[in-house]
Amino acid sequence: MKKISFTFLETFVLFTIIFLLVSISYIKNLDNIYTKETTNYIQAEIDIKVENLKESFGILKKDTLYISYIYKLNKNQYILKDEIASLIALKEPYLEVYFLNNDGNKSLDINENNLSQTDDIKNYLDDIKKLKRGEIYLSPIKLLQDRNQIITPNVPYISVITPVYDKYDINDGFLVIEYSLNDIFKLFSYSKFELETLILNNENYILNSKNSKHNFGFVYDKNKTLEYIYKDIYSIIREDFQGTFKNDEHYLNVKDINLTSFMNLNNQIKPLKLKLLSIIDNNIIKNKLYNYLKTIAWIVILYFLIALIISFIFSEYSKREKENKSRLKISNNVFENSHDGIIITNKDNRILQVNKSFTKITGYSEKEILNKTPKILKSSGFHTKQFYKNIWESVNNYNYWEGEITNIKKDGTPYTEELSITKIFSDDDKDDFYYIASFVDITETKKNNKIIEDKLQENKTYLEIINDYLITLKVDINGKILDVSDAFCRICGYSKEEIVGQNHNILKHPDTTRKFYLNIWEKIYSGETWEGEIKNMMKNKDVYYVHAKISPMYNNNTIIGYASVAVDITDKKRIEEMSITDELTQTFNRRYFNSIIQKEILRARRDKKTIGLAILDIDFFKQYNDTYGHIKGDKALIKTANCIKSTINRASDYVFRLGGEEFGVLVTDIDEKNFYLLLEKLRTNIEDLHIEHKSSNLISKELTISIGGIVFNSNNLSAEKAYKQADKTLYKAKENGRNKVFIKNDNINNS
Repeated sequence: MKKISFTFLETFVLFTIIFLLVSISYIKNLDNIYTKETTNYIQAEIDIKVENLKESFGILKKDTLYISYIYKLNKNQYILKDEIASLIALKEPYLEVYFLNNDGNKSLDINENNLSQTDDIKNYLDDIKKLKRGEIYLSPIKLLQDRNQIITPNVPYISVITPVYDKYDINDGFLVIEYSLNDIFKLFSYSKFELETLILNNENYILNSKNSKHNFGFVYDKNKTLEYIYKDIYSIIREDFQGTFKNDEHYLNVKDINLTSFMNLNNQIKPLKLKLLSIIDNNIIKNKLYNYLKTIAWIVILYFLIALIISFIFSEYSKREKENKSRLKISNNVFENSHDGIIITNKDNRILQVNKSFTKITGYSEKEILNKTPKILKSSGFHTKQFYKNIWESVNNYNYWEGEITNIKKDGTPYTEELSITKIFSDDDKDDFYYIASFVDITETKKNNKIIEDKLQENKTYLEIINDYLITLKVDINGKILDVSDAFCRICGYSKEEIVGQNHNILKHPDTTRKFYLNIWEKIYSGETWEGEIKNMMKNKDVYYVHAKISPMYNNNTIIGYASVAVDITDKKRIEEMSITDELTQTFNRRYFNSIIQKEILRARRDKKTIGLAILDIDFFKQYNDTYGHIKGDKALIKTANCIKSTINRASDYVFRLGGEEFGVLVTDIDEKNFYLLLEKLRTNIEDLHIEHKSSNLISKELTISIGGIVFNSNNLSAEKAYKQADKTLYKAKENGRNKVFIKNDNINNS
């Protein structure tokens, strides 16, 4: 006992000396260590905020360019307002969206908040006129005004400007988004480390200090720059200072950011620069350091208390361990009631004692087994002689062996057991020892494990088949792809490494509307399963179609993502498209018109909407073919069809070639006035193609069309009567001199 205690005491003293030396060295350098950690933490916080800022401006850039693309596709103010308003509806920073003519005057306001000050934009009209396609200009920061009064509380904002082009790629003015910076200021105002980050414009005016009276000096007080308000800080840094600085009073971090560079690759565009000045009082760091030192002091005290307790426990444990080695004690209660079979033999391997579990497992009674050797249980044909030799070499050399072994019960039944053998020496005589063996019958467990392994192998094969042949996709709740099958990779052309981690919209085909995907997400967000056909785009931009079923994935009743199982229907869809498409003009054919019109009438009746049906005819097209030949005639038909499709371009609109030079247009949810305007626009667009037609009987020297249309309530007319009414209006247009639009609102009962 004394020897053990003295050894432990030596170890304890040595450990204590080492601990004290390390602690003193650490505490001595703690100020530098903590300051460095603080610097890294603050720098990391600033970097994260700047990255969030870049992400916000990245989204702003995408929206800006997308709106300009919508403008190019269709300048119709109703369509523009509908498309753009839905895009910006939930985006609070988008204060106002409008378009300017090239002279800087407003041409179209999307959300009509009347908050814009277009006169300000004229101040930098020369700069924005230098912009090329896809380039974006950021104005200086301004405060939002309403009727020439600055709004309270103040709303800082910038004008985000990009040129827009019409469908002929002619510059048509500018898109302007008035973008609020409130969220950006909130981002830099919040800190986990009592850090104040000032945002300065390029004239060193403060935009977001804790004391609001210092903000926006460029409007309220032209004398209050950073130099005026924070003289002690301004004296430390130069105008071009970048990085960190620490003195007895402050820790400072200065970082310049160029917002314009987030939006453009062209560095010649006039930049909008901000300076981030992060300030923390050194007294805060010192207080945290002092609290940290107090914590260390308590840890040291606690360490010594624990060390003393451990030394006492160790001494007591060592004493009892030595006493236990001097005699073999087996608790009869534990021995007899153990679920393990236990057998004790002497050094000659004669059985001295067995417990109840032993007799139950082997079938031998205690009387039958005593003074026998365990060889009575030995099986033949299951293990080699070397196996048993290895067991006894381990027991005699290392006093222990553990493993699986197959033995024979009294009735001759083989069983597998998990066996451990321990060699125990007697303190009274070092040459005297015992063997204690304990075992558990694992025969049934082995059988069950084999069944499980077979099932796992079966499932593995099944999963491999699924992976090879079934198109599967898993995404998280934000649409980020988590996993795909090999079959999925084959159909889309991406490898698993390329597509995992991407957003699912990487597969979106431009023809698929945003509303289509919103309907899918609305259903699966609510926990339901969506099933239907989806048109997607491969890596090489080819089209493929799938019939998919998309279901939520749950964890503890919470949706954590979505799983899709699909089948390839590309060939089926292509055959369907060929059967309903006119080969020359790539519009729908007469067969599809006959199929779809009654369905659209029924759908409109269910949704309580009107239907517009128009039939148009190229004026004197027979004479055109006679004059220019059928090859040019076919080209004229193709140009006409393309113009119709680009004009009648809502997702729910249909364009048909009904035969020869006759085309049909079917739209829903439209009134007579708007249908007339749409058809009149179509007529002028055809005329604007300037296709020469000298034999047009003095109507025009260029190709023209006549259009007859009807707007009717879906409860009033059948498909057949609607077609006849539209055909009659076409003849009215021809009788009135051709190159005309004639339209009728039909309320005739279908009786």
